[in-house]
Amino acid sequence: MDPNMNTLLSSILNDVLIGSGDSDKHLLTLFSIAVSLGAKNILELGVRDGKTTLPLLMAAKINSGKVTSIDINDTTFNPPDDLKNLLEFKQIDALEYLENVNKKEVFDLIYIDDWHAYKHVKKELDYIDKIVSPKSIILLHDLMYGNHVPHYHSDLTLKDGQWAEGGPYRAVAELNPQFWEFSTIPVNNGLTILRKKYTNLYHS
Repeated sequence: MDPNMNTLLSSILNDVLIGSGDSDKHLLTLFSIAVSLGAKNILELGVRDGKTTLPLLMAAKINSGKVTSIDINDTTFNPPDDLKNLLEFKQIDALEYLENVNKKEVFDLIYIDDWHAYKHVKKELDYIDKIVSPKSIILLHDLMYGNHVPHYHSDLTLKDGQWAEGGPYRAVAELNPQFWEFSTIPVNNGLTILRKKYTNLYHS
């Protein structure tokens, strides 16, 4: 492994151990899952400052892959020079992107951490169903938001805003268990690992 990658991994490990960010403890998990999958086609929904984009890019380099990052807002993230050509950032609403993406394309790994309202996440998952296979992994942040770790959190009293109508947990919990399975790492608001285990539609 090249020295720059070692430096980046050390930095990420430091964030995991002592970082105070709301997803810091998941950074090595993102990297490890992407590497172990051999993920070449990675999609990130929600970028912010690129904290989670970096480990995905590092994995993409190892796997000779690429990362497509989507956010309705611009990002301040400036990737290291040797990773720049692996990243395609699109400033667009995630639902618009997913509606128009080529449905023949299959993503190996998708990370979701954008707008968390129930209807938004439910619609994302409806679209994502068409661009993943049983070999793909979907990661979702914040199913245990609001200091509710290790318990899922879904507030049906909220009618508007980021966590409206039950938030991301409701969207995942309503998936048909005949076709989907999920489990959650109970730290840092939760990192949920979702997989479409069987389908006779779209990609096998």
